[in-house]
Amino acid sequence: MSTLTTSDLRGFIAVAEIGHLTESAAALGIPQPTLTRRVRRVEEAVGADLFDRVGRRLVLNGRGRAYLPHARAGLRELAEGRTKVARLMDPERGTVRLDFMHSLGTWMVPDLLRDYRALHPHVDVQLHQGAARVLIDRVLADAADIALVGPRPGESVGADAVLAWDELELQRLALAVPEGHRLAGEGPVSLREAVEEPFIGMLPGYGTRMLLDRLTGELGFSPHLVFESMELTTVAGLVSAGLGVALLPLDDPYLAPRSIVLRPLDPPAHRELGMVWRAGAQEAPPVDQFRRFVMGR
Repeated sequence: MSTLTTSDLRGFIAVAEIGHLTESAAALGIPQPTLTRRVRRVEEAVGADLFDRVGRRLVLNGRGRAYLPHARAGLRELAEGRTKVARLMDPERGTVRLDFMHSLGTWMVPDLLRDYRALHPHVDVQLHQGAARVLIDRVLADAADIALVGPRPGESVGADAVLAWDELELQRLALAVPEGHRLAGEGPVSLREAVEEPFIGMLPGYGTRMLLDRLTGELGFSPHLVFESMELTTVAGLVSAGLGVALLPLDDPYLAPRSIVLRPLDPPAHRELGMVWRAGAQEAPPVDQFRRFVMGR
């Protein structure tokens, strides 16, 4: 079977519309024998003659009329594909697929996007919000270019790391307790002192829940969870209502807990917030530009 090119399809369409080889060749700016070969390749590819000769003109027959709309549609699709690829390669008009955790949607992400769009207003940033573990898996599956997550994923550690990591924030972790609680004192506190307490936590797979599970596991206990949420603000609110204690970051600028006491953990523990992307990936220019912008802040 003949391999068709866009030039072959353009030649066929020109003859179909003009109806004369010489005039069609002149319109395309090519010699008539070249156009004849292009039309012949189209006919060989579809396995049938597509024109009838009427005097000195070439007129589409039934087979040609059936094929013509598909030839036009094929050229349109190829042109649209080239346009989309060109946009992806244009750092000022391409696309960045950015994922982020729920807790970063109130401060980090808006701040980044506000400043970035002031410099690059035509870049298309496609956003997705979710649990840290889900976002990491999306980057690994190439469903996202970049994810803002915490804590640092294991896939970004070591010589065989499949993810790259850049730390953006380091927040000290605290035990959050209601005012008047027996642990509502001052200064650092060990998480071990809350072994018997009911906990308010994030859902499995969320960053702060991953930290809670790791820290309590290191101390040899599993927290008794009485409620699991997708939002740190909900966790803080339920602690203030006296439903339990929680693990919360000290330095989240938009958490603003009320009627609760935040005691830093002893020994100190931190919530790492950072950016992950596929290690060694050939990033499109818009993605690379956005990543360098974030790293440079």
